[in-house]
Amino acid sequence: MPAALFVTLNVVDAFLTKTALSVGAVELNPIMANIGSSMLAKGGIALALAFLLYYFRQRRALWLLNVILFGIVLWNLAICFIMTCIPSDYTLFGFQLFG
Repeated sequence: MPAALFVTLNVVDAFLTKTALSVGAVELNPIMANIGSSMLAKGGIALALAFLLYYFRQRRALWLLNVILFGIVLWNLAICFIMTCIPSDYTLFGFQLFG
């Protein structure tokens, strides 16, 4: 079950990253910037990593990665919301925040 959740969260992360990049966000992870937001590549890497963690009996590490990745998915949801719902001319104290 945690392996399936890990792969699913990675695919959702790739989808949200692709969505955020399409509206002007920037990839902050230098490792994933090279791979891009390919859901197939990210799902394959996640599947291989989950298999290795099960093979070496590191199931607790998989749960920890799931918690961290869930936070990243929530972050990407927030970025997608901000980039699509807040006008680009939004300012705070005279500074342009987005766009």
